[in-house]
Amino acid sequence: MVSMSPVHRERRPRKHYMEDEDEEDTDDSQQSKRRRNDFDERSTSGTPDHSLSGTRPSGNALAGRLNSGSSIGRGEHQPGAIVRVQVTNFVTYEAAVFYPGPNLNMVIGPNGTGKSSLVCAICLGLGYGPKNLGRAQQVGEFVKHGKDEATIEIELQSAPDEARNHVVRVRIARAGDKRKWWIDDNETSLKAVRALTNRFGIQVDNLCQFLPQDRVSEFAGLSPVELLHETQRAAAPQEMLAWHDELKGIRKEEKTLQVQYETDQETMANLEERQENLRGDVERLKERAQIQEKIMLLEKSVPFVEYRVARTQHYDHRHKKAEAQKRLKDLERQVEPTLRAVNAKQEYQNQIDYVVKERKKAVEERERGADLILKKIEDLENGILQVQQTRKAEIDGDKTRRQEMQNVMAKIRDLEARMKNAPPAFDSGDWNARIRERDQRIREIDLELREVTSHETDLRRRGQAVRQKITDAQEEMASLDSQAGQRFNRLKKISADTARAWQWIQDNMATFEKEVYGPPLLTCSVRDPRYTDAIESLFQKNDMLTITTQCMADYKRIHEHVHDVMKLADVSFKSATSSLDAYQPLLPQEDMERLGFDGWALDFLDGPSPVLAALCNDKKLHRTGVALRDVSEQQFDMTVASGIRDWVTGKHSYQVSRRAEYGAGATSTTTRNVGPGKFWTDQPVDAREKRELQERVDNYNQEFDELKAENLDVRKKSQELKTERGPLQEAVEILRRDKNDAQREAASFAALPDKILRETESVERKKQQGTELRQRVAKLTVQEDDLTIKKTNLALKHKTHAENLRVSLEGLLEAEFRLLEATSDVEALRERNAGIAQQLEDERRLVQQVENDAMKAKEIAARALEVCKAIIAEQNADPEYFKSLDPELTMEALQNDIDAEKSKLDYIHEGNSGALKEFEIRQGNIEKLETKLQESEKKLERLSRRIMEVRHKWEPELDKLIGEISDAFSYNFEQIGCAGEVGVHKDDDFDLWSIEIKVKFRENETLQLLDQHRQSGGERSVSTIFYLMSLQSLARAPFRVVDEINQGMDPRNERMVHERMVEIACKEHTSQYFLITPKLLTGLKYDQRMKVLLINSGEYMPSDHTLFTVKQALTIRKAMVAAGNG
Repeated sequence: MVSMSPVHRERRPRKHYMEDEDEEDTDDSQQSKRRRNDFDERSTSGTPDHSLSGTRPSGNALAGRLNSGSSIGRGEHQPGAIVRVQVTNFVTYEAAVFYPGPNLNMVIGPNGTGKSSLVCAICLGLGYGPKNLGRAQQVGEFVKHGKDEATIEIELQSAPDEARNHVVRVRIARAGDKRKWWIDDNETSLKAVRALTNRFGIQVDNLCQFLPQDRVSEFAGLSPVELLHETQRAAAPQEMLAWHDELKGIRKEEKTLQVQYETDQETMANLEERQENLRGDVERLKERAQIQEKIMLLEKSVPFVEYRVARTQHYDHRHKKAEAQKRLKDLERQVEPTLRAVNAKQEYQNQIDYVVKERKKAVEERERGADLILKKIEDLENGILQVQQTRKAEIDGDKTRRQEMQNVMAKIRDLEARMKNAPPAFDSGDWNARIRERDQRIREIDLELREVTSHETDLRRRGQAVRQKITDAQEEMASLDSQAGQRFNRLKKISADTARAWQWIQDNMATFEKEVYGPPLLTCSVRDPRYTDAIESLFQKNDMLTITTQCMADYKRIHEHVHDVMKLADVSFKSATSSLDAYQPLLPQEDMERLGFDGWALDFLDGPSPVLAALCNDKKLHRTGVALRDVSEQQFDMTVASGIRDWVTGKHSYQVSRRAEYGAGATSTTTRNVGPGKFWTDQPVDAREKRELQERVDNYNQEFDELKAENLDVRKKSQELKTERGPLQEAVEILRRDKNDAQREAASFAALPDKILRETESVERKKQQGTELRQRVAKLTVQEDDLTIKKTNLALKHKTHAENLRVSLEGLLEAEFRLLEATSDVEALRERNAGIAQQLEDERRLVQQVENDAMKAKEIAARALEVCKAIIAEQNADPEYFKSLDPELTMEALQNDIDAEKSKLDYIHEGNSGALKEFEIRQGNIEKLETKLQESEKKLERLSRRIMEVRHKWEPELDKLIGEISDAFSYNFEQIGCAGEVGVHKDDDFDLWSIEIKVKFRENETLQLLDQHRQSGGERSVSTIFYLMSLQSLARAPFRVVDEINQGMDPRNERMVHERMVEIACKEHTSQYFLITPKLLTGLKYDQRMKVLLINSGEYMPSDHTLFTVKQALTIRKAMVAAGNG
């Protein structure tokens, strides 16, 4: 037997913290009870006031906290093994200390007691995050409910050369999700903690070493490739992982390079083929290029030939010019006497022509003077006319002024006459008093009318409201006699908001895209009333009140109006997008009858298809069995095996949940009682309610009659007031009209003196205007006389200019006559000497022509010379070629040569103009690609050599490691009468190397690969635990943790696995092992090296934990067994 000593700790309700294990369903009516949890183990203890204390295995008490430098537990622990775990305010624990043994540690206890909290403490206390646990995301969530911070302290076995164990402590703060670290009482960092764990080979993130409950399914889902990686991390030296990673990297690089090399080879072949196809075109293009180059040289030779020809022509023209000038001078000497007479006559003609021009200028100048005087005279005449017109307008205006003055004086006499007849005096106060008297009465009548009208409106509104109440009550009375009415009344009582929303939808049904269906309470019914309780037990209240639409547009419109406009909160909607045909039964009817069911829940429910489809989608009615009677145990088991998860039989409903992480066979069943139906029950008409409704109708009718009578009185009063108001209003209007007339007449008489004064002033102003007008007329008369005098003086001056113009015209006529005589004489001489003049002109023209030709030749030579210099200055120019040109080569011959070469060019078609450039570019690419291929070949060769080098180091070590694992794995299977082996799948791609686990659980089978399709959940669990156990002797890690790996195993497999685990984990010099499990079979193998940590908790634990010990419980148990046998 194993002695156990308890440690007291308090627990909070389960709903406040995360927990791993399943809980059994409890009745909602039960009150939650305070639970106290204790765990028993060989070397743990505690105190009621939660101070930490511990006992050594010998049983001697150690009071107070264990100090950080404690060497407790050195014993047989391997370096890095866990000697002690101490937690405060962590998850379910308020204060607890664990002392695990150096070999196998069995942590057992019922679900919900906090076994996995120990696993969480190990993970978080050694610097790893919650993601390695597969549960909460933040470390602050692990702090006990109601506390601000938690503490984890883990003591690790020191290395042989170290004097004391290492103690790692972390404080977790809920606020801010922060952690603070210490190593051996010295504050440190997370990085230092991870460095310490790495030094001891602790790999909490390796599923082969640390397998918490919530990651069991993750481990089972590891691919063979991932399993190989995790195995190497757990059992192989670090360099093996590095070799493997290097091989994967090199092989990846090699594959990439090989693909690129092959691609480049294909590209090279393609380029060479295209080069060969283009070679003929390139030869033709080269020949064409040569011709083009020759044409270019010939065309460049043009300015050189042109320069030489122009230069020669320039010298020739200069010689011709000299000869022509000599001939011209000789001719001029011969004809000089004759030309002298002609020139003298010509000179006389020129003089006379000059005199004519001068006299013409004088005549024109005098004409301009005379015209200027005439213009001035005309301006003066216009000025005189304007003055005359102004004076006439002034005189005409005076006539109008005189008439206006007479009219004003007549008006003054009329006003003075009116002043003598004064009107009656106007008393404004008297008029206003008479008007106010009647206005006051009108206002009083209007006020009474408003009050009467308001009262009449209120009576009408109240009457309409009473009439509506009568209608509603009568409809409600009528609805009591119909099933639909009863259900709608029930809907209003259950959810008034839903009833209002459904009423609005019915009123606006024509505006929706598709039909909208009311709550199942209204639209559905149970076909057989016997099944009402069973069918209703499948639904919650909200399911019965949900309104169903058939499209999202209607859903959005109803949702927005009901919630945003009507402000209704207790209304639920859903959109049924699937057809009812999509929900088919899981089993045929004959199978259902064999299982003891009357049918599926959907078979017993009537209603619109969209509503039933929505209920099937949410509540799986098409897969929920229903029976009026309970089924047998055999039928129950068959139902669980059939895949049906929900059913109702008799007065109970059942729901099966499957836990995939515990294997395909792991299930839990929830059972609930079926209560009486509340919704789809037809009830008789409530006579009391109907009587109350009738009384309400009678009261409403009486109230309406009273309102009607009161309204008649109000109408009579209103008519009386209106009759009185009419004459009063008419009298007020007459008084106001008479008052306005009297007021205007009095005001007009009072204004007469001012008007007389204004008119008198107007007469004086017009008299003054008459005086001013006479002055202006006199001034205009003087101005007219002055302009007339100026006009007379200018007329005399114009006469003088006219006489001078006559004299100038006579002189011009005389000079023009003499010019005609001189011109006639010159022309006569020229006719007689026309031949001599023509000869001279021809010679002069010839000299000029020769000179022009010489200049033109010079310009051509200069331009050609500039072009020649530019050609010679070009980079690829060949001066010797241009020097070697034939001196006798003419422009015509050069042009013939150019035309001949161009004719040759026409016979060679250009084809692809870019072929030559493309050929040259591609040739360069081929040369570059050849270089690249050579470099790739060398690099591939280097990579291949490196792969061989690393593989020769890694592969033997891997084969050896897997061989040892396989031997241990096979041996484990042999011990349970089965077979198994572990191998390595090898591939050219090192990324695809993987672990191959083959197992055989039956004699008539061959070894088969382990996967989720071939083996059962229990067989996979056995294989998984045996694989982990095979790593035990090879593992580099100082400890390993497995949480609830035995879940889903049958008793036989669990017993065999436990026996092998004890044998392997309890050997000397093996690493520490933690096995967490909520249950164990009886009569399991026990070894002195294993340690059992039993966690006890529950409502029946004594408040004083010292009153309970495992030893005492075992003693009582033995006494009870002995008494039973006696």
